[in-house]
This record gives sequence, structure tokens and C-alpha cells, in this order.
Amino acid sequence: MTQWLEDKSAVITGGGNGIGRATALEMAQLGAKVVVADIGKDANGARTADKVVAEIVSKNGVAVANYDSVTTAEGAAGIVETATKNFGRLDILVNCAGNFKSRPTVDMTDEDWNSIIDVHLRGHFNCIRAAARVMIPQKAGRIINISSRAAGIVPANAPFGNSAYSAAKAGILGLTTANAVEFEQYGITVNAILPSADTTLFPGKRGRIGDLPAPNFVEPEYVAPVIAYLATDQAQPITGRYIYACGEDVCVFARPLAVSSATLLHGRGKWTIEELHRTISAVVS
Repeated sequence: MTQWLEDKSAVITGGGNGIGRATALEMAQLGAKVVVADIGKDANGARTADKVVAEIVSKNGVAVANYDSVTTAEGAAGIVETATKNFGRLDILVNCAGNFKSRPTVDMTDEDWNSIIDVHLRGHFNCIRAAARVMIPQKAGRIINISSRAAGIVPANAPFGNSAYSAAKAGILGLTTANAVEFEQYGITVNAILPSADTTLFPGKRGRIGDLPAPNFVEPEYVAPVIAYLATDQAQPITGRYIYACGEDVCVFARPLAVSSATLLHGRGKWTIEELHRTISAVVS
């Protein structure tokens, strides 16, 4: 197999299960040295990060484990330091750590809200900040964030999802856009994957949502190559993009808030309520 990521150093948070695990295995197979970062344990109390590291090593790959939490600046710094101490540098960050609890907004506690925001949005920010401090002097790097269609598409047949989760995933899209612009001068790309897969957090096969096709395959291993590709040198021109990945389907979304895909309504002065009702209702109906 072509070593697309030979001599690259990668950190994958949430690497002990699901899409994170599949990505860690994929990148190791492509030649990367991998930090599998995960706080999780299995039913027997074994560290999931250790199990994935063992899988990689058994296939002659290079990997080390980290058990720090992404929810604190100290934890994120420790995760990045694991890469620099073991591999001398950090080339790739994949923000896969996540959690979820289905909860209607009126029943959501502060603890529920903070738990989701801390792991997803704050966790992404903490790890990006720590990684950027290493990547900027290198003048190179790849950051791949994990967002969700829940940022803008909630299935009509779902009784409720989690407003904190949707808010966090929408925030990750904004973080992706802002960091892509900020870090471009340093040769660092930042992209967001909106995946769909059968994982511990979201088990089972989901149907068609919006105009996206219903998936034929839901294994996380189908998402991993898309993430790995964005980590390659060949993907240097791609930054600030949102990409859906599920099974054999990949969808590259148009740039967010692009005027070219919007409807511009140009008035003849200050709009009246009557004019706004007549024009906007015609567009959105």
C-alpha cells in the first residue's frame, strides 16, 4: 500500500472507538505514527486507547496511547506533548472525541449542556490551540474537525435530539472556517467532516436525511479514508470545507454563507413590514 502519510505524526482524539479508532488504524496503515487519545475504558476496565495501540502495533505500525481529557487546556496540551515527545513533531490533528445524550431542551440541565459543549466545542478548541502552537513554527499541519449534520439538519421523524449537541457542532463549523483563514498563512489546513456511521454513540443504520442518500454501508471504516486523505500533502489546497462522509458517499458542501447560493433581496430604502412579508415569505415558502 502507498504510504501516503509516511513519517507523519498524528493525534486522534476519541481514538479508542468508532470513527476515531477506524481513523487511527487507517492512518497507521498509511504510514503515520499515531497518538491514540481516549479517556474511555471497556466493560472490563481496559483502556480503549491501549487496545487500539495494540492493534496498530500488531500490524507493524507505530502508536502510543494518551488518556488525557480534551475538556481542559492542560489535557489538550498533554495530548499534543505525547506526539512531540514520542515522534518529534505533530503533523495531523483529528478531533474525534465526543459524547451524546438525547435530551429535550426543557429537561436539559446545566450539567447536560456543559458536558456536551465541553467535550465537543471546547475540546476542539483546546486541541486546536495546543496543536497550532506546534504546527505554526513548522509552517505545516492538517487539522480535521468532526461536526455533524445536526448542526443544520435534524431529522423530521426524530422526537428530539440535543440542542447542546447541535449548537456545539454548529460552533465547530464556525471554528473550522475561522481557523482555516487564520492558519492558511502557515500552511495549515482546517476542514470539517460531517460523518454518519454506526458507532457506540449513534448505533444502527440511519435513513435518508434531506437530499442526502440513505447509506448502504454504515461502518466507521468507510469514513476513515476521507479523513486520512485530508491529512495528506496532496490535500494542501483543500481548507475551510465541510464534507459529508457515509459509506460510499462523499458530499462536499458549498462554502457556508456564500452569496452565490443565496437569494439577495434589494430594497429601495428602508424596508416596511408589509414589503418584508411579501418578499421574504415568497422566498422561503
